[in-house]
Amino acid sequence: MLSKMVVVVALALIVESGCQSASPSTLLSAPTSVSATAARHHEEGIQAYKRNQWAQAQQHFEAAIAAAPTLAEAHYNLGKTLYKLKAFKEGDGHFIEAANLAPGNKVIWDSPALKHVTVPEKEPPGGSDGHGH
Repeated sequence: MLSKMVVVVALALIVESGCQSASPSTLLSAPTSVSATAARHHEEGIQAYKRNQWAQAQQHFEAAIAAAPTLAEAHYNLGKTLYKLKAFKEGDGHFIEAANLAPGNKVIWDSPALKHVTVPEKEPPGGSDGHGH
């Protein structure tokens, strides 16, 4: 019995660590339709992030957002950068903004700020009268 429990615990730890290692390395690229200025800053932010230059990455992602405020990918990447800088609350705001701008993006919705958020199903037309009927 003890050996079965050890195997189950070991498998759970492997699965959990595998899930954690996949997400942190994910950075999102900008779509090709974004302005050249936003794309340049966004790419420079990604490169700075990969070099562990968090302050430079932050500056570039912020510049990308200034050039293209609806660039969900820049908000997401800025959120990740702010987490590296231990600015969790500010990072959460950018993860949430990214989710608002790209509601169907699974990578964004798996971000730390939204990991435990569930989105209620839309109510069908003519659904409830407000009293559960």
